[in-house]
Amino acid sequence: MKIVQQYWKKARPLTLREALEDCVVGKSERGKSFVYKKYYGYVMAVVLRYITAEMEAEEAVNESFVKAFRKIASFEMHADGEALEKTFRSWLARIAVNTSIDLLRTRKPTSFLEDTSDEEISSHMVMMTDRLGVEDIMKLLKRLPDIQRSIFNLFEIEGYSHEEIGTMLNIPESTSRTYLTRAKQRLRKLYIAEFSISHNIHS
Repeated sequence: MKIVQQYWKKARPLTLREALEDCVVGKSERGKSFVYKKYYGYVMAVVLRYITAEMEAEEAVNESFVKAFRKIASFEMHADGEALEKTFRSWLARIAVNTSIDLLRTRKPTSFLEDTSDEEISSHMVMMTDRLGVEDIMKLLKRLPDIQRSIFNLFEIEGYSHEEIGTMLNIPESTSRTYLTRAKQRLRKLYIAEFSISHNIHS
C-alpha cells in the first residue's frame, strides 16, 4: 500500500505550493522543473520588456531562475492558493527585472546611460497626457533606447518610484524623470507615425 501511495504521489502533478516546498525542503529537480516550465513564458515576457536581443533575453531568464531557486527559502508562502500564485509571480518578476537591469548595465556600461545636462532636465519636465493602448506601447517599447525603455518599464509597469529607479541605475532621481519623459515623447511620435501609416494604407 505504501508503494502505491508513493507511486501516486510521484505520478500526480504537483501544485505550486508542493513544488515550492519541494525546492526548499526536498531540494529535488522535480520542484524546480515544475516552477521553471510553469513560469518560463511569464519570466521571458518580463525580460523582453527590457532586453530585445533573443540570446541575451534567454540568458537573463535562466539567470533569473537560478537566483530565484537560490533565494526561494526566503519567499513567504501565503496560505491562500490564489494569493500564493499572485505573490510568487510578483516575487519572480522582481527578480527578472533586477537581473535584466544588471545584465544591461554589465553589457553596456558606457552606452546604457546617456549624458543629461541640467538644461535638458529642466526642458523635459513636461508630463504626457496622451493615453496609448497597452498593446501598442508594448510593440513600440522595443524601438526605444535601452535607458528609456528600462525606466518606462520600471516606473509605469513595475511601479518603482523615481528614487528607487535612481538607486537601481545609479543615476539622480531628476535624470530618471527626464528619461521617462523622453520615453513618453518618443512613444508618442512613434505611435503617431504608425497610426498615420496604418491610416494611409486603409484609406
